[in-house]
Amino acid sequence: MIVTFHHRDVVERCLSAVIATVGADEEILVVDNASTDGTADVVERAAPRVRLVRSGWNLGYAGAGNLAARISSGDDLVFLNPDTEPRPGWLGALRDALRAVPRAALVGPKLLRSADPASLDALGVDVHLSGIPTSRSWGEEAARHGGVEDVASISGACFAVARRVFEELGGLDERAWYMEDVAISLRARLAGYRCVAIPGSEVLHLHPPGVWPAKLFYIERSRWWLILTTFRWRTILGLVPALVLSEAVAWAFAVSSGPAHVAAKARAWLDLIRWTSGIPDARRRTAELRLVTDRDLLRLHRTRLVFRQVRTGPIRAVGEPVTAALFAATRLLAEAMAK
Repeated sequence: MIVTFHHRDVVERCLSAVIATVGADEEILVVDNASTDGTADVVERAAPRVRLVRSGWNLGYAGAGNLAARISSGDDLVFLNPDTEPRPGWLGALRDALRAVPRAALVGPKLLRSADPASLDALGVDVHLSGIPTSRSWGEEAARHGGVEDVASISGACFAVARRVFEELGGLDERAWYMEDVAISLRARLAGYRCVAIPGSEVLHLHPPGVWPAKLFYIERSRWWLILTTFRWRTILGLVPALVLSEAVAWAFAVSSGPAHVAAKARAWLDLIRWTSGIPDARRRTAELRLVTDRDLLRLHRTRLVFRQVRTGPIRAVGEPVTAALFAATRLLAEAMAK
C-alpha cells in the first residue's frame, strides 16, 4: 500500500521497482491524497495493474493508510513510501519475519540511502526520552547490521504488519502526522509486541535529512500528543525535567532556524491546546491495550539527540554531548516513577 501526495517525480520509479519484485497475484494499492501535480495520472498511466484510489482531500498518511487497509484484501499489510525503491526479496523477507520472529508485530527493512546504498538511511526509528524521533543508525555502514534488531519504532517508509494486529492496535493514529509510525509502534510495544528491523529486506529511500517548518510543526504537535495519550500520569510527572529540557532545545532550534520555524512551533502548541478535550478518550483506548509497564516502554528510548541529522559544526559538537548528559540524568527520575 502506497500513499501519495505530490509525488509525481518519484512514484513511477517506485511502482516499477514494486512490480518487478512482487508476485503477479499481489495486490498493489495506491491512495492519492488529492495531489494537484498530476501524481494520480502518472500512477494510472504507468501502472495499469495498480489499484488507484483518488481521495477528494488530503487524508494524511494515517488517514489514507487506514483507508487502504479497509479496502484491501489479504492477511498481511505492507506500507511503502512513494520515494522508495525496494530490492528483490524485500517483501518475502518481511512476511517471513512476521511469522518467524517471536511476538513481532511490526517489521521493517534496512532502509538504504538512495545516494549511497552502502549506508543506512534508517534501521527503524529512534525515539528520544522526550518523544522526538530520529532515523536510527542514519549514515552507518549497512553491512554492519546483519541480524534482527529490536527497535523503539519502525519507519513509516516501509513496514509490514499482520492485518489482525493492525486492527487490534486500532490502525494508524490520524492525529500523529509525521509520527504515525511511532504512534503505532508505541501501541504495539505497550500491548507486549516487538518492533523489529531485519537485514534480509532492503529498500532504497530518497530521504534528505533536515527539519523544515511544516515538519517541525507536525513533529512537535505529535510528540506531545503521544506523550499525553500513552504514558501514565505518574510517568509523565517523572518525565517533566526531560520535557522541559526538550522544549528549550526545540525552541532554540526554531529560533536559530528563522521566523517560519518559530511560527510552526507556536502553531503546534495552539493545535495541541485545542485537542485537550480528546485526550481522555485517547488515553482510555491506550489503556485497553496495556500489558507492559511504562518502564518497559522507556527501555528502548534514547537520551542522546542526534544533532547531525539537522545541524553541523559547533552546535552539534557541543550541544549533542551536553544535552545527552542532561537527559541521562533526567532519565533516572522518569524510570523511578514509571510503573
